[in-house]
Amino acid sequence: MKVVIVLGGDPPATVLLDWRMRTADFSIAADAGMNAFAEAGLEPDLLIGDMDSFNPDEADLVCEIQRITDQGTTDFEKALGCPEARQADEIVVLGGTGGRSDHFLNNLLLAAGLPQSQNVLFEGECEILYRVTTERPLALEGLAGQSISFTPVVVCEGVTVTGVRWPLTEASMGPGRQLSQSNVVEAEDLRVSLATGILYAVVQKR
Repeated sequence: MKVVIVLGGDPPATVLLDWRMRTADFSIAADAGMNAFAEAGLEPDLLIGDMDSFNPDEADLVCEIQRITDQGTTDFEKALGCPEARQADEIVVLGGTGGRSDHFLNNLLLAAGLPQSQNVLFEGECEILYRVTTERPLALEGLAGQSISFTPVVVCEGVTVTGVRWPLTEASMGPGRQLSQSNVVEAEDLRVSLATGILYAVVQKR
């Protein structure tokens, strides 16, 4: 199952939101993320959150609405806790980048804690962040010439990257260790794998 979740960061363009919805099995607006749907004239399958940023009582909605007032969790956590997100093979997050840096960083950390078997990515207007885990190595095609960085959120061991200008082989990455910023994809096939840890491959769109 493929699930798309829209958060309240930089809103996705209507064309991106519409495409991601059509290619997903289930769509979720997390509170303020509903504003992007409303602007596009679309509705998700589920609206969830504490509703401090979007008031469903002032909108004519047919989607399922779950109002959860618990302030111990973020709206993103509430969305990730629904059955469809827990069962998903792939989670695409829109509106999860930009805006407040604390929200953005927390979003990355929350996604890092999801089961390693899930494929997780964040897409913004200018970039896509792919989560890479031991169970989900990354394989992409057709990115030659594009800038890419590798950002570990914990210490990562055995990081191997091929298809880039500065490849990595069994590297140790993380705080106080090697980093890889503004690398360049040079081959048709890009491959990223690691032995332990979690990192994000950040691809700049053309």
